[in-house]
Amino acid sequence: MKKVLTVLLFSISLLLSGCGDSEGESKLETQQMLDSANYAGVIAKLEGGASSTSDFIALGAAYMGKAGLSLADIVSAMSSDDSNGDDGFGTFVSSIADKSTSTALSDLGKANDNYKQILGDKCRDENITLSDSQQDICLYIALANTTKAAVVIDTIAQDVSALSSDNNSSDDKLTASSCAMQYAFDGGSIVNVDGNCTIVEDGNVTFSLLEKTYTKLTVDVNSTSYYYLMSDANQTILTDGFCSADSFTPRVDDYNVTTIPTQHACPINEDKDAEELTTAGTLVNVLNNGIGSMGGASSSDDIQSDIDEFKCDILDGNYNEFSGCNVDITQEITEEEMIAYLNRENG
Repeated sequence: MKKVLTVLLFSISLLLSGCGDSEGESKLETQQMLDSANYAGVIAKLEGGASSTSDFIALGAAYMGKAGLSLADIVSAMSSDDSNGDDGFGTFVSSIADKSTSTALSDLGKANDNYKQILGDKCRDENITLSDSQQDICLYIALANTTKAAVVIDTIAQDVSALSSDNNSSDDKLTASSCAMQYAFDGGSIVNVDGNCTIVEDGNVTFSLLEKTYTKLTVDVNSTSYYYLMSDANQTILTDGFCSADSFTPRVDDYNVTTIPTQHACPINEDKDAEELTTAGTLVNVLNNGIGSMGGASSSDDIQSDIDEFKCDILDGNYNEFSGCNVDITQEITEEEMIAYLNRENG
């Protein structure tokens, strides 16, 4: 892990280094702000005006830091349980949940957007030979996406430690979230999924600021109700707290139909022009994009091995550090496989 971190952080410092002129002084100032965790300062300095590789790398690193998840944090989370042989994806999710901030989902998306400004989709093109510095950028993209998937899972669970392989407990909110995802995937019908939950549709709600209408779902698990939104494309929407149909403010944590009779599960996305954030869709897209980007980061064998194991875990395979996974991990993860993974590992 120390070797990987040294290579990553050294490559960032090289890309941000200057030659003593005004441009070099500006890069040095940016590097010093990153070193002192002044992520807001880097973002204020570069956002909207970034034009070079070093600018985009610095912005990406700043947004990852703002998410509470520096490159060092992420690599550490991947490697934290190696000594116990317990380094599956669930343990990684649990480690990330302990560090991420409330804005992590948005921040990691912006980090990825800045890194992709440099190479676009070249990391996923096996016919292109990339330089060492370009391979590092592919690695940053892979880490940002894989970590974003972990944050999504943390968002739909109450306690993600239930996913750790050494934890025999289950998380009721994650059970409810998986049931809602399966219900939407199946096209919607009132069901009792494996005896773990009951689901009913509770009418529709139109969020005026988004200009979108969703079906409200109420999922009961162990006599507790959880609330979701389903799109007309049969996807559950990523939500955070509760709000009215006409305003995202206030966004409250607890559902109380007595005091706020018009509140609904509140979409995380507040921009009608932005891409709709669905639970299963976001999970599989960021994981597949992240894992796919590792193809351009051939110099990072240790992290490649960790991410290969994560994908093997999600695809219900068995991973061996010498022989690899016993199932084909070149295939992309599907929504159904993601739902099956959450159900299998929760408890």
